[in-house]
Amino acid sequence: MFRILWKALQLWWRDWIGILFLNMGWFLLQIFIVTGPPATAVFYAITQKMHDEEVWDFSDVRELFVSLFWDAWKWALPTYLMVLVVAGNFYAYRGFIGGFWTTVRIFWGVLAFVLFVMILFYWPFWFQQEDKSVRTTFANIFRFLLKNPAPVLGLTAVCGLVVTLSLRIVFPITIGVMGWVFLVGNTAVAQALKAQN
Repeated sequence: MFRILWKALQLWWRDWIGILFLNMGWFLLQIFIVTGPPATAVFYAITQKMHDEEVWDFSDVRELFVSLFWDAWKWALPTYLMVLVVAGNFYAYRGFIGGFWTTVRIFWGVLAFVLFVMILFYWPFWFQQEDKSVRTTFANIFRFLLKNPAPVLGLTAVCGLVVTLSLRIVFPITIGVMGWVFLVGNTAVAQALKAQN
């Protein structure tokens, strides 16, 4: 796990200026909602190139945005639906007290964490596999989680913690964090597939 985090940090540092610009663009495109999912897919695609030590430039961003637009929305619709269900249940049960309701909150908390796993590793798997369906990608992530529970949960927890802390501390840190998170996802999947082969 620590090798993956360190490798992602090294990759981030090697191209930190490009990542800062990508991160700012990604953030701005989230505001318009329609452009959010394709921006996420593009950012993951560029960090995949960084991981593979491929040369990239900002002309790649536009081409990837167009080519990944509909695939990104195929991912976003079920993902947004799951986020709404989880968030809605947290909101609905927020005022209830007692052991049963605590159990319900724990259940939804576990589902929220699994959802974060699905979001973190979706695009790294999607880029690596031949079958580009949402169903196959989610199935591969579940297999990945079942085969490597400790590292996957650990990486997801660290990424979640870093994002949360960066939002609370300093904006300049925040604008660089998502690139590192995406690099963690790409690095973890690449290393798992390498070990499997």
